[in-house]
Amino acid sequence: MTGRPRIATALLGAALGVLGLSGCAGAASAVPATAPLAANLPVRLHPAALASGRIYTTPDGGFYLDPSLLDVYYIRRVRLPTVLRLLPSADRRAAAGLRGDGGLLEVVTRVTNRGASTGSVSLADTVLESRLTRELVPAGVRGSVSRTFYEPIRPILVLASRPLDACAASLAPGASAWLLAVFPPVVPRVRVALVAQGLFGFYVPVGTGAVPPGLPLHLYTDDVTRCIVAALG
Repeated sequence: MTGRPRIATALLGAALGVLGLSGCAGAASAVPATAPLAANLPVRLHPAALASGRIYTTPDGGFYLDPSLLDVYYIRRVRLPTVLRLLPSADRRAAAGLRGDGGLLEVVTRVTNRGASTGSVSLADTVLESRLTRELVPAGVRGSVSRTFYEPIRPILVLASRPLDACAASLAPGASAWLLAVFPPVVPRVRVALVAQGLFGFYVPVGTGAVPPGLPLHLYTDDVTRCIVAALG
């Protein structure tokens, strides 16, 4: 992992964490086509998270920060056609050129609001890194595909068990939600680190672990590209 968070990622995390951010409305109802991304995961009653960390939301533009616990339960590779059908047409055309061994990378997490006020939590500002992040990029990736999906390596799709607004799910104090993110293909032999809000990161194994019961098959989705554009203004 690089060891230093990207400034753009940290700024994006702050922007997405502000309550009331608009301009990117998610799907009005849960989408049946998300079922392949929520199915066929190993389920255990009380599994240990692969990694955990705190992310933050703000009810007042940044003066007060509320913590939420992010638990990463599973990371696996998924097929591109499964994801393409869930993307807006412009993103679908851009993502159709993605290629890489083993498919795209799906991250399955559960977030719990540990703060005192309602907050909006998101995975749209997470990125993938490694000790040398450029080694994650598959051979032959260049031009617009490189700029769009690998600088940084950001999600191309976010999903949640709750409705999304600006790619974020609203959580009352003590409430939890499933948050999933799908990233572009990365080189399988390179260790992958998930970096959240530019604040912390941890290496996570692919294809190991289990999820607790309760992940619904039909999830809400949102347009990550529009959310990022809206957040950066």
